[in-house]
Amino acid sequence: MEHVTEKQAISLLKKYAASEEDFKAVLAHSMSVQKVALKICKKVKCDVKLVKTACLLHDIGRFQCIKPIGHGITGAKILLEEGLPRHALIAERHLGAGISKEDIKEQKLALPLKDYVPKTVEEKIVCHADNLIFNTRVGTLNEAVGRFNKEIGKKCGKKVRALGKEIERLKKK
Repeated sequence: MEHVTEKQAISLLKKYAASEEDFKAVLAHSMSVQKVALKICKKVKCDVKLVKTACLLHDIGRFQCIKPIGHGITGAKILLEEGLPRHALIAERHLGAGISKEDIKEQKLALPLKDYVPKTVEEKIVCHADNLIFNTRVGTLNEAVGRFNKEIGKKCGKKVRALGKEIERLKKK
């Protein structure tokens, strides 16, 4: 499939949702992420269509994942099966500001040992936009850093801040 419309992306979310309630919650969050990401896209050279649909699909793994840390990998598997490899990478790499092999070892995370760090500008935009969304509310970078400091640790908070600053630099180019 490789390319997907917004309508098709929403249909995919619905297909994998465990319930209507879960579908609506993930869709509402994803649409908030999309809104923030599209504002960034206006100032950064990127594949806007990819960002637009990847925002809608970045949390598709939440429907089939018990532990939140694994939802990116679960989502990537789903999206690969659906023929969306670029969307799969965005789903896999969108947690925090990325999870490195070192993070997995240090924190003894229940993840396969590899880097899950956003590399492309589209991956970084979706990741950053997701960091700024608290359920459906848009927060500040400082709020996002505070949340990650508290929930995961200061190293993660630092990475979230660095990604936010990188996005700001890209917007000024």
